[in-house]
Formats: sequence, structure tokens, C-alpha cells
Amino acid sequence: MTLTGSATFAWQADYGQFYLTDPEDPTFRPPVEITPEMEARSLFVPATGLVVYTGDCLQQHVHIAIHDAEPDHAPAEPMSGKPWTRVEAARARFPGRRFAISSPSLPDPLPCGPFFLLPSETVEVRIAWMEFEGSRDDSVPVEPDVIEVALWPVRAS
Repeated sequence: MTLTGSATFAWQADYGQFYLTDPEDPTFRPPVEITPEMEARSLFVPATGLVVYTGDCLQQHVHIAIHDAEPDHAPAEPMSGKPWTRVEAARARFPGRRFAISSPSLPDPLPCGPFFLLPSETVEVRIAWMEFEGSRDDSVPVEPDVIEVALWPVRAS
């Protein structure tokens, strides 16, 4: 397994969500209503792209990693050593074989990126959250949530 690209963003999720969208696909629309399943899994997979839900709209560190095959998955967040508070997996489709991160207040990716190039149109995705546990108060600084998004090509059967 080889890491082919990665980046970490300091992010503040608008309305507790962010998107991975294919800039060549104008049909991406995030859902208007969040179902109990979407809330339980903290993700939604539309026909193209991916919607990731966060604990709330406080700050997150979003780490995106593209691999050429399924990587080994750490049982804990590497920097802090704290265990992931939840992990989900899905399969997502990006017809242009690339994506950018965006949000409700910026629904279209910035025209100059950053973009992530993918090895295939359809990818496996593993999302791991290490969420702040405790009382959230916007007037008191807290450690940001960490969300790790790993993507790799679907293995041929």
C-alpha cells in the first residue's frame, strides 16, 4: 500500500457537515433532511460525492489520505493516541476521479483547488472520528475533533 496524496485542514463545519465533491459533477446536492440512519452513521453517500457529518459546528482537523490500496487502519488517532470515537466505511463515486472539500456556505469547491486526484472513479472510504467528549460551550476553547478520511480504489472481485 502506498500513500499517493494527503492533506490536513483546520476546518469549521458549517451546520455540522462538510462535503467531498467532484468539481466536474454539477449534480451534487446534499440532502435537505438528515435521516436517523445518516445521523447514526454521520455520513451520507449520494449518487456522487460524500457528505460527512460532524459532532457540531466547532473546529475540526480533517485529514484526507489517498492510497493505492486499502491501508492499515490505526486503532487510535495517531497524534494524540486517543481511540477513535467511531468509524464508518462506505463506497463513493467521483466521475472525474478527483474531489475537493466544500461546505454549505461554500457549496462549490474553489476553482483553483485544492483537489485530490483518485486512482479510480469508485473508491472505498473509511472515516474515523475522534470527537471531543465533554460539555461543549462556544465561549470556552476545546480541542478540535479529528476526522480522518482514507480513500482507495475498489478492489476487483
